[in-house]
Amino acid sequence: MVKRQLPLIVLAVTAILLMSVKFFNLGEFGAATIKELDAWSQVTYEFAFLLGAINFTRLHYSNVSRKRTKWVYSAIALGAMIISTIVILINGVKGEISMFIVENIADRIDSAIYALLGFYVCSAAYRSFKLKNLEATILLASAVLLMLAQAPIGDAMFPGISKVGEWILTVPNSAGMRGIRLGAGIGAYAASIRVILGLERSWTGSGS
Repeated sequence: MVKRQLPLIVLAVTAILLMSVKFFNLGEFGAATIKELDAWSQVTYEFAFLLGAINFTRLHYSNVSRKRTKWVYSAIALGAMIISTIVILINGVKGEISMFIVENIADRIDSAIYALLGFYVCSAAYRSFKLKNLEATILLASAVLLMLAQAPIGDAMFPGISKVGEWILTVPNSAGMRGIRLGAGIGAYAASIRVILGLERSWTGSGS
């Protein structure tokens, strides 16, 4: 019983305290509390990174030890993490070897991944832009207009199309993004209230 209730109590007290010092002027007590909570949040982040590294090691070590499908990739991932950790601990974060690994290996891999994602985006766009219904037609027309508006050849082919593209970005696109952000914000507030009140308990591992 205590194991289930204690996390809920700690969360509720911390959330109420944080909202109090953020939304009300409590003077020196509020400033000191915010500073202390910021320090604790930084400590929590560090523990979260440590927990992520432990889970990463357990998952891939299990794949390698049991010779599961594509276990070679798990071995490469483990080796890369171990080598990078040793190099950074010995050479430092800004050391010559550490920066060489980041600039010539990690950045190159990131570029390759983004390039691969570009092909997936193009494939998804091709499937989405088929004229199946009215919504797909509007999406296709907007995409073509924006691509022409952003390209230098657009104004040469259709004078004034850049202004149409700017209007689409500043009016319909901004309105849609604000609606999405508003809906996401309301959902986040609702979820937070459920967690604070103890109505949502799945994060404790005990179910809702």
